[in-house]
Amino acid sequence: MDFNQFSLMVTETKANAFADFLAEGKIMATRCKACKSEYYPPQADCAHCLGQDMEWFECPTRGKLVAFTQIMVLPEHFALPTLDIPFGKASIIPSPVGILEVEKGIRVMGWIPEASVEELAVGEPMRISPHVFDDGRITIVLEKLT
Repeated sequence: MDFNQFSLMVTETKANAFADFLAEGKIMATRCKACKSEYYPPQADCAHCLGQDMEWFECPTRGKLVAFTQIMVLPEHFALPTLDIPFGKASIIPSPVGILEVEKGIRVMGWIPEASVEELAVGEPMRISPHVFDDGRITIVLEKLT
């Protein structure tokens, strides 16, 4: 899979395999083989020791919500029921996004499609997972644990 299928629309990166892993249903991070520093989003070079020998590892999928906010204008490919803006391609619909802290301080940002901000609370247990849209683009979603 090309990295441009990830919903951030980034086309060039040294960590291209990240999108391939997402397409396989895995959220991956990198670890420096020399100093063991871990990175999410994945990095090809270590900021701590400047090493370039990195390895992939699968992120834990469960954690606690540490922050959230609400966006009003979603990317076009999210394809949700919308309130149309006259003469524009954008759609207005309140949609929460949040940051989930998994183990060792790794934090993953994602879209929270199944909740409103009124239903969310910092510290709430959630899980992360990749989500493939109808157009083939991929993003990361956060879901409440029940």
